[in-house]
Amino acid sequence: MKETLSTLTAVQKFDDRLMVLRRRLESLPVELGEQETRYSVLEAEAEKHLVERKRALSWAQSLENDVRDWEARVEKLEQQIRILRDAGAAQVARHEAEQHRGEIAKAEEKAIVLLEKAEKLAESAVEAKEGLAPELEELELFRKTVVADEVELQEEIAFLQNCRDTLFQKAHRSGRDLYEKLMPSRKGRPVTSLRGDSCGGCGMSVAPNDRIKVAKMASIATCRSCSRILVQEEVWDSVREETSVEGPRA
Repeated sequence: MKETLSTLTAVQKFDDRLMVLRRRLESLPVELGEQETRYSVLEAEAEKHLVERKRALSWAQSLENDVRDWEARVEKLEQQIRILRDAGAAQVARHEAEQHRGEIAKAEEKAIVLLEKAEKLAESAVEAKEGLAPELEELELFRKTVVADEVELQEEIAFLQNCRDTLFQKAHRSGRDLYEKLMPSRKGRPVTSLRGDSCGGCGMSVAPNDRIKVAKMASIATCRSCSRILVQEEVWDSVREETSVEGPRA
């Protein structure tokens, strides 16, 4: 049983390494998605400048159209004033013309502000577009890195999984069955070391009789609290961490 316990300890270390690699593999698409979202935000910001510029120009054009209409009305009113004999009617026409002139002045002033704003927005859009170039280059480089890392991780995982499965078969059937039974509930960590008087997995105190069983390694001892398989701390530390073995790329 001592060989089985040592084997299961080594398998545990394989599983620990595999868990880390799988989490890393799962995180790559998430990281890429974050980079793509960041670029999309920058791209949208650059596009926003162009949209606002277009809106400002459109508004300025609308004001220019209004100015032409008001100027035409003023010209018409001035013609009427020249031929009107009724002083009251002429006064009303002059007042209306003055109102239109005031509207023209306000519209022209607003149009100038809008055109200046449009010019600044155009400059901002150019700067934003220029800033996108290195960002896009960085994103494309990151995409290539992610693809390469995914291939590398998949190869390493496949290699270590094969080593782990081969090693696992060397353990006694009863040990394998218990290990696999505990895997789901113990979140992939069915084996732990006895650290002093406590379980290395849950930290609960281990009964003296169970500590003796762990020391003898003649049978499988488990923690009465978390049910993990207990091994001597010396065995845990001495078992070669075979998950550090180079994969098929070596």
